[in-house]
Order: sequence, then C-alpha cells, then structure tokens
Amino acid sequence: MIFIGSGNLKPILDGFLTRLYSKTNFIGLEASPHKLKVSDSSIDIAIRPFETSDINALNEKFRHSRLVEEQIPRCYVATNKKKKTVYRQWLFTHKSQQQVINYFGPVFPELDKNEAIIEGVFTHPDYRGLRIMSKAMPKIIKQQQYKNIKRVIAFVNERNISSLKGFNRIGFSPYCIRIEVWFLFSRKVSFIQMTDSLEKKYLESIKT
Repeated sequence: MIFIGSGNLKPILDGFLTRLYSKTNFIGLEASPHKLKVSDSSIDIAIRPFETSDINALNEKFRHSRLVEEQIPRCYVATNKKKKTVYRQWLFTHKSQQQVINYFGPVFPELDKNEAIIEGVFTHPDYRGLRIMSKAMPKIIKQQQYKNIKRVIAFVNERNISSLKGFNRIGFSPYCIRIEVWFLFSRKVSFIQMTDSLEKKYLESIKT
C-alpha cells in the first residue's frame, strides 16, 4: 500500500476538487498498430515490462499509484542507456476488460478481441520534449504478443496538446469526443462522434 505523504497529497486534493465539479473533454484517437510510425528520438530507449522498482521512478508524485496496485495487465516502461526509467504506459486488451471497467468505470468503449487501449502515458519531466513517447509507444504495441491487434485506441485530454501532437505524429487519428462531467462526486460520461468541425478544431490545436 502507498501511504499519503507530502509527495502525493496534491494529486489527491486535485482528484477531490475534480469530483466536486468539473467538465472535461477527451479526444478519442484510433490507429492500426501495423501502420504506426516510430518517431525519431534524441536518445536510445529499450522497452521492458513494469517492475516494482519503477514505482515513482518517473518523479510523477505517485500519480498512477492506484493503477499500479490494481496490477491490470499490462504496464511497460522505457529505459535509457543507463537503465533509467524515462517513460511508462499501460496497454489493455479485451482480456483485461472487466478489470478496466471495475477500475475506471464506463469511460472506454467495449473492446473486441482484436482491439486494445493505451492508458497512463507518462514521461519523466527531465526527458520531455525528446519525443520518447512517439518512439516508445509503437515499439510497445508492435511486440509479438500483440500481433493480432488490429485497432488501438486512446483518450487524451483536449488541453494536453503535447500528447495530442505525439499521438498524431505516429499515426493516430481522432474519431470521437468523450465528455466527462463530475457534480457532487457523481460522474456522467458521454461520447459523441467526431464531426468535420470538431476535427478541424482538433487539427488546428495541434498545429500551434
């Protein structure tokens, strides 16, 4: 168990305030794993499964501590030449769908057997701007055990422009909007299809 301390009190407070009242839009992105482009990065990386020693290795203030504790398959990290953990993400397949629903709630569409979800993407603050995500993500998805995956999806906060640019760089396209509204600790989730006007707005946002 990870206890509350000065290092992870802020995320807990932020979560409390979010659930009191907030409205957030997430861009739903999709891609074919076989068509993803591995982006160039200024550092070499290696991919491996997450290990216990990776907890807070990204200096993320235990941001994903509860998700780590759930042990939903499967979490991966990227390390540099010095074996330092610089990036982490989860890749959920349909086999973990019930665990994902139990943890996240109704925030993802139901997965087919040949689909997967990317979640919990995080790059070490000292290594941002090096396009590590754009290099690590395709490597993770293109591993042999995922050879039958035909479609991978992700949802990114519309304000997270750097991540949206990274997804776009390797071949993801927008296909829907997820709207989350919290009011007095009750959440309502809805999905709307991507329209021409919404797609235009998205494309304009990642050009800035």
